[in-house]
Amino acid sequence: MKKDIRKATFLSKPIKLTFYAIVFFCGSLFVTRTIDSFGFLESSYGHYHFPVSRKIPYFRQGEREFGQINEFGVRIGSTKSNFSCGYLLLGDSQTFGSGIFWKDTFSEILNRETNCQWTNVGIPGFTLENEFSMYQKVSPFLKEKTVYLIVYGNDIYETGDTPDYLHFVNHQKMYLQLSSFFFPKATRLYLKQKYFVSIQKRMEDELERVSKLPYSPSTHKSKKNEVVDFFPLKTLFQISPTYLSSALDTKSFAKINFERWRRIFFQLKDQIEKDGKHLRVVYLPLEVEYDRSRYEIYKNIGFQMNPSWLESDSELVLDLIQLTKENHIPFIDLRNFMRYRTDLLQNGDIHINEVATRMIADVLKKDL
Repeated sequence: MKKDIRKATFLSKPIKLTFYAIVFFCGSLFVTRTIDSFGFLESSYGHYHFPVSRKIPYFRQGEREFGQINEFGVRIGSTKSNFSCGYLLLGDSQTFGSGIFWKDTFSEILNRETNCQWTNVGIPGFTLENEFSMYQKVSPFLKEKTVYLIVYGNDIYETGDTPDYLHFVNHQKMYLQLSSFFFPKATRLYLKQKYFVSIQKRMEDELERVSKLPYSPSTHKSKKNEVVDFFPLKTLFQISPTYLSSALDTKSFAKINFERWRRIFFQLKDQIEKDGKHLRVVYLPLEVEYDRSRYEIYKNIGFQMNPSWLESDSELVLDLIQLTKENHIPFIDLRNFMRYRTDLLQNGDIHINEVATRMIADVLKKDL
C-alpha cells in the first residue's frame, strides 16, 4: 500500500510541474499580449530618404537630370519666400514623380501656376508608416498649414507583409521570432524600423553605383505602337499573385492590412490636428480601377480580378469614402477624372505620366 502511495506521489510531481508551467506560460502570454495591445512599447515608425545635401541623378526614358537633396533627404522643389497658402504633399513614387522630369510633377506645376507653396516630400516606395514618420520630421520646420495625403491604390498592400519584408524578417535572429509571439505589435514595429534602415542602405549603395556609371543620352524614342512585354508585372505576379486583392479587397484579403493602415492614419490625423494643420485626402487609383487595357493585361497575366474594381467601386474606395466622411476630412477621388482613360500611364510602367500630372494639378487647383 505504501509503495502505491509513493508511486502515485512520484507520478503527480511531473503532472503538477507541467500544470504550473502551462499556467505560467498562459499568464505570461496574457500579460505580454495585454501590454503589447495597449502600445506601451511603441516608438516612431521610421523612414528612409535620399542621401542628404547631395545631387542625385534621375532618369526619364534614358534621359538624365539631377535633383538637389535637402537636409531632410527630400528633393528640393520651387520655393516662395512669402506665400499666403502653403500645402505639404505626402506620398510615394507617384507623388514624387518617378519616371518624369521634375518640372512635370504636379507639385511643380502647382508651384508655377498658383501663388501657393507646394512642398513635395514624397519618396518612392513610401508606406503610410514612412509618410507619418517623414511628417513628424519636417513639420516643425515648415509653414504649410494644409497637408495633402496622396493615397495610392497599393498603399494597403505596402503596409502589410510584402515579400521583400518577409525575406528580411526570415533572416533575423531567432530571439526576435520568439519575441514576436509575446509582443507581436512591438516586435513588428521594431522589425519594420530595421527593415527601413536596410532600404536606406540599399538605396545609398544603388545611387552610389549609378552615379559612377558613364552616361550617354538615349537616342531611342518609344513609338506609339511599340509592343511592351510588361515584364515587371509578370515578375510581380510570380512574387505576389494576390497583389491586387491584397490592395483593394479590404473586407477579405486586405482586411488585416487595412486595419493596420487605418490605425496609422488616425495617428497621422491626430498629429496633424495637434500641430494646428488641416488634413485632406486624395485617392490616386490603381490602373485596374480606370484603365480597361491595363485591366485586361493584369487579367491575362493571371492575377485574380474583380470587375467591380473597374466598373464601380473597390472595397478600399468605399472604406476611404466612409472613413473621411465620418471624420469630416475633405476627400478627392481622382477616379472621377481618370475613369476609362488609357493615356495616363508611362509606357509599360505603373507610374502616371505627364498627362496625368497635368490633370491632377488642375483638380487640386479647383480644390483651393
